[in-house]
Amino acid sequence: MLCLFYQRKLSLIAAVAFFCCLVAADIVTAEALKENPKEVSWHISALVVTYDNERNLYIAEDDVVITGGTTRLEADYVEFSNKTKDAFAQGNVLLISGQDSVTCNAMQINLLTEKGTINKGTIFVQENNFYISGENIKKTGEFTYSADKGSITSCEGESPDWKITGKNIRVTIEGYGYANNTVLWAKKAPVLYSPFLSFPVKVKRQTGLLAPMITSSDRKGWEYEQPLFIAISRNTDATLYVDHMTDRGTKLAGEFRYVLDNSSKGAMLMDFLDDSKIGDGTDDTELYSFNTTPQRTNTDRYWFRMKHDQDLTNGFTSKLDIDVVSDADYLQEFKDGFTGFDETNQYFEKAFGRSLDEYDDTTRKNSLTVSKSWSTYSFNAQALWYDNVKARQKDAINTTDTTLQTLPSIEFDASRQAIGTSGLFYALDSEFRSFYRQDTTSTLVNGQRIDIYPKAYLPMQLGKSFFFEPYVGTRGTAWHTDNFTDINGSDDGFRTRATYDVGAQLSTTINKIFTLNNDFADKVKHSIVPKIEYAFQPNVIQDDLPYFDAVDKIVEKNLVTWSLTNSFIARNHTLTPEGIKSNQYKEFIWMKVFQSYDIKQKRDDEGISASSSPKPWSDIKLESEINPFEYFTMEADLAWSPYKGRFSNIKAGATISDKRGDSVSTYYKNNREFINLYYPSQILTATPLETWYTRLNLKLTNELAAYYSYEADLETNKNIESRAGIILTKACWGLALEFRDSSADKSISFLITLNGIGGFGSK
Repeated sequence: MLCLFYQRKLSLIAAVAFFCCLVAADIVTAEALKENPKEVSWHISALVVTYDNERNLYIAEDDVVITGGTTRLEADYVEFSNKTKDAFAQGNVLLISGQDSVTCNAMQINLLTEKGTINKGTIFVQENNFYISGENIKKTGEFTYSADKGSITSCEGESPDWKITGKNIRVTIEGYGYANNTVLWAKKAPVLYSPFLSFPVKVKRQTGLLAPMITSSDRKGWEYEQPLFIAISRNTDATLYVDHMTDRGTKLAGEFRYVLDNSSKGAMLMDFLDDSKIGDGTDDTELYSFNTTPQRTNTDRYWFRMKHDQDLTNGFTSKLDIDVVSDADYLQEFKDGFTGFDETNQYFEKAFGRSLDEYDDTTRKNSLTVSKSWSTYSFNAQALWYDNVKARQKDAINTTDTTLQTLPSIEFDASRQAIGTSGLFYALDSEFRSFYRQDTTSTLVNGQRIDIYPKAYLPMQLGKSFFFEPYVGTRGTAWHTDNFTDINGSDDGFRTRATYDVGAQLSTTINKIFTLNNDFADKVKHSIVPKIEYAFQPNVIQDDLPYFDAVDKIVEKNLVTWSLTNSFIARNHTLTPEGIKSNQYKEFIWMKVFQSYDIKQKRDDEGISASSSPKPWSDIKLESEINPFEYFTMEADLAWSPYKGRFSNIKAGATISDKRGDSVSTYYKNNREFINLYYPSQILTATPLETWYTRLNLKLTNELAAYYSYEADLETNKNIESRAGIILTKACWGLALEFRDSSADKSISFLITLNGIGGFGSK
């Protein structure tokens, strides 16, 4: 229904007629013009509408609404030109443009260009929950604003928790905001002054500066790290970093990311620093070196890392990992920060599912892998290069690099599968490896190896209760080496080895179902699985064979292992939204106890001396996971020595939490010695390590939380690291304060986060 009124003033009858027309049509539509790409149809709704012939204006009063496209203007009083689309609005003015809005006392604006002036107004950016207020705001475009004086905040209300006031404010939605002579206010108290401020006001990825990081430390001095994000295209972007350290110089870094398709993507990062300090071990450079690494005399320092996933044709995929660092100190020195080890490692784990070697590992893994998987077979071809940073480092030039490289390796494996209807199953492990060392000695050589290891299984049921499965495996290995002479003086470059192994397992399962019908569970199933396993590997003379890895020295084995596994599974009834009953199962207790008896060890010990005390039994080991309730979990791995009468290995921990968010976690670890399960006679002793870690999290209020953690070396009674902190989370800002005390350093750090602006802090 079209309702147009051209007289200057409406009579009472006309007003009633207009109101009835408004109720019936829901809107009052102004004269429509023919639309073109730059024009849309505009509609006016109001209780009172008049038309001014002299000024060619529609005058609307009381509950005025003007709509056109994604723009909506509401006010108590509006003068609108349908020809120019200029509008003057006054009284409770609300302008909605897309997802953003402007409220003000009065506004003069062109609804087509969305340019105009806003008097005593507030701009609200919905995505960032961001408010920009000013006395006299100019709307210079659809998504751009400027103000001579104003304030910005992400807090609601007339007295926000924080705001930043400034002059010459310029804001671009989906871009950035800028202001001069800014002051940060906490409520009504000024806190911080800055002559210039840049802040993001964007939803989509866009080129521009990101929030900087400012820190302070003894090693680097004051540090300012500024990232610049570059949106290159829909599937590529980059970030450039300038990291200025007052005591070390300026570190430059770059990060490039790309996505080729759903299965192909990559990221590469590079750092470079012309370091003004060296770490040669002298007293003057004590702050710039580490006791666990070689002396560092180089000042040209860098770190390049990259990961790439590629979808190849015919179901083949490839993965590339590169990790090259200039010196052994670098990743320890630059563990934190935007381009530090921690941030890079977390990003790689999240984006590619593959992490880096540990930050203090001085042999860095580089690899290229091509693989394909079928339902029962898999193929992998890989080139491995372990970069020995210590051997390559300039100040370690006299160190020989004997790192074993694999260039390349090819594996073809078959998972366990049936052989027709014979009842037999088989599996296959096969590989070809080419080994290379940059530096070799009389005992370290280069060469190639092929290893084929098929296994056959015959599972069978014994009676109604027992499961029996014997197996036999045959293994053939061949080597070709350069310049290898064995203990017999033979320098034949081609050698072979053939061997076999046999074994079996016997097990049964005992089940008992308990009916509870309570809040914990409807039913509980308790399963006990006792098992006996036997494994035999004959002795093979291998003194005349080269050694590259564990495959080249197969250890004789004659081992019996018993185990007892307990599991408890709870069943609960639940109702789907459609009212259909369904069952949920949860294994809340799993425990396995096992021990091995080495028949070979028993015979060897008896042959040495009749009076000797043989020790063929391995440690009794327990592995367990317990989580009976939603807010309680516990796990424990224990090893008990039957000869020493004490625990040789303890790893145990538990976490208790509540609905509110409070929790306490404690973990204890004691590794006195490492024992090979299958060869208990070969005990590798290690430096005793006994540690205890505890963390307490307290949610004091809905907004305030505190935590404390402590990790100690119980062998030396020294503190490894302790942390204490508080976290305050408000609707529009947050505060984190932490004190950290470690064996190497003490620090205090804080971070203030202003929602919509970013964060800043010091350490």
